[in-house]
Amino acid sequence: MVSIEEMERMLSALLDELPAPLFEGLNGGVSLLEEERPDPEISEVYVLGEYVQDLLGNSIVLYYGSFAQVFGDVARSAMEKELRKTLRHEFRHHIEAMAGACNLDVEDARRMEEYRREDAACRGGKPKAKK
Repeated sequence: MVSIEEMERMLSALLDELPAPLFEGLNGGVSLLEEERPDPEISEVYVLGEYVQDLLGNSIVLYYGSFAQVFGDVARSAMEKELRKTLRHEFRHHIEAMAGACNLDVEDARRMEEYRREDAACRGGKPKAKK
């Protein structure tokens, strides 16, 4: 399993690959937290990362514990690939937010709804209604 220290090194190298203009407006930077973050509605789904906009500004948060739960004992190269994919996904949220767009938010919501329907069909139940 990739340790959090190893993942921090991978993240640092991946961030160094990105052009400086992508970081404009990302005043909270990019953080790797040790915890896992289960999806609040679907317990077997983990949030790998998220783009956060709050009173403190804009930031990207990645969850080492979620990566560990989802990818477990994969090789370092496979973990780095997933980290790169997640990081770029969250940067896309940032870029779209700066441009006043929300295409990826809509796409993410559509994918989660599709997952809920498929999961409910497999379990023979109905999808949970969102309150």
